[in-house]
Amino acid sequence: MKYKLIALDLDGTLKNSKNKITPKTKKALIQAQELGMKIVLASGRPTPGLRHEAKELELEKYEGYILSFNGARVVDVKTGETVYEQTLTLEEAKRAYERSKEYQLSCMTYKDNMIMTEDIDDKYVCIEGQINDIEKKKVSSFIDCLEEPIHKVLLTGDPDYVGNIEAEFKAPFGDTLSIYRSAPFFIEVMAQGIDKAASLDRLVKTLGIRQEEVIAFGDGYNDLNMIEYAGLGVAMDNAVDGVKERADMITKSHDDDGIAYTLSQVIEGIDV
Repeated sequence: MKYKLIALDLDGTLKNSKNKITPKTKKALIQAQELGMKIVLASGRPTPGLRHEAKELELEKYEGYILSFNGARVVDVKTGETVYEQTLTLEEAKRAYERSKEYQLSCMTYKDNMIMTEDIDDKYVCIEGQINDIEKKKVSSFIDCLEEPIHKVLLTGDPDYVGNIEAEFKAPFGDTLSIYRSAPFFIEVMAQGIDKAASLDRLVKTLGIRQEEVIAFGDGYNDLNMIEYAGLGVAMDNAVDGVKERADMITKSHDDDGIAYTLSQVIEGIDV
């Protein structure tokens, strides 16, 4: 078989605009796993925010993986073991928080399967809670709630504003942290060298799979390096232009079963 692993972004890729995995897409991915392919859910979401999709696609049965926090943690769904992780130090998290206050950005992180934030009513914090189906907890001091290293600090603001200040915001950090947008209203802050491609590469090598045997699907800014890394990098039709420009292929949209369509075209035995 030419391909052995499928890496999937979630929002805007695996999930349609109604936040659902369509029956046709699910069928194609189950068929792929029955053929021996591994599925990796690769998302900026925290690990608990991927539990429903992992269950729906039967990743425990087929020995799939969760790549969460944009790659800061990789988990074997069957065993629950962490294959790889890299965290922010407390000092790095504090610096990100202090910088966020200079730019009037809301700030959050994750602890005990909850979102921790000073801005519990911020609309984008609420969106993050809804997307991941996890509770939000208001804290009086973000810095004081940091008791151990964390995987990610997530900052939010109106999309136009975030786009305008992104480069200026991250300039003082140089290459000491990984900072980039995922959704138009999110700025992700993670440890140096963390991105979906880097963590996917570690997993692929652990599994004895070659880079050219990987298919990756995505739509957003934080999927670009994964799209470029894969042997077949596929952009959804609803993807941002930058991803479309660098992809090997553009498929149908997340509302038109783009994943299922492509898999049926490139993998013998998948028929949807």
